[in-house]
Amino acid sequence: MSESLKRAVQAAVLRLLGPLVKLLLDAGIGVGDFMSLVKLAYVREARNRGPGAGGARGPNVTRIAVVTGMTRVEVASLLAAGDGALQVSDRGRQRAERVLSGWWNDPDFQDELGQPAALPERGSRRSFASLCERYSGDPRFVAILDELLRVHAVRRAADGRVVAVSRTYATVRWEPEGVATVGEELADHCATLLHNLKNPSRPLLSRRIFNAQLNPRFLPMLIRDFEEQATVMVESMDDALNDPEHTVRGRGAGARDAVRFGVGIYFFETAPEAESAGVPLRPVEAVRQSVSTGRRRRATGGRRR
Repeated sequence: MSESLKRAVQAAVLRLLGPLVKLLLDAGIGVGDFMSLVKLAYVREARNRGPGAGGARGPNVTRIAVVTGMTRVEVASLLAAGDGALQVSDRGRQRAERVLSGWWNDPDFQDELGQPAALPERGSRRSFASLCERYSGDPRFVAILDELLRVHAVRRAADGRVVAVSRTYATVRWEPEGVATVGEELADHCATLLHNLKNPSRPLLSRRIFNAQLNPRFLPMLIRDFEEQATVMVESMDDALNDPEHTVRGRGAGARDAVRFGVGIYFFETAPEAESAGVPLRPVEAVRQSVSTGRRRRATGGRRR
């Protein structure tokens, strides 16, 4: 790969990481947790694309280490842990999250009932300052306290002591199923775009239209009209896609040959200054109107074996 192409790939990945890191920050997941995920993803993909992937001989640890830049020990450890395991290190973990975890789990900072004790801000023992020093590695606790107060993970009692309210720093409260859907939809969309990069002669449907100078006065009207049109189209496509005559049932021989195929539509919106600065697109709150089929919407089609 040429240097110019490599720089283009790096720039594309950086732009893709923008909204993902926003998600991680909102969820209180620090760079250490993220790096654990990255390493696991590298090992999985290198294993799946290697010679004899899925064969009886098993993955080649040395080859995976070479192509990923990881050590053989790291690769072997991740492979031994299995697909369902995730190794997370406290190193690089979000500092406020580490402090909360220590507060809820360390007996030195709990009351007689085993709950997080109300702590004075300062003090050499059993204080919020000493808690931060132990679990964040820094006695300067003001910034962490301010952040935890901002997200309502802690509160100040009438006597001035600090009280734990939440076990997590996460600034939003999502349902696990909703977060899983985000990962699934992003994976489908990226898989389609990457397929088209690698297979320009037989691309999958992927259309994107936009106006970079749209008058914002017309946006509500366009969203309303597009939602109505998309709902009708998606319902019709869903009826055809999930026609029982076209669907393999059971677990017989035909099920092994079945493919996963879908279509999606989505809206996006960003301010002109953000776009020119290279800031990742901000999804607009659109195409969230429920349809009877409950099908997902993204402006891409995907097909996998």
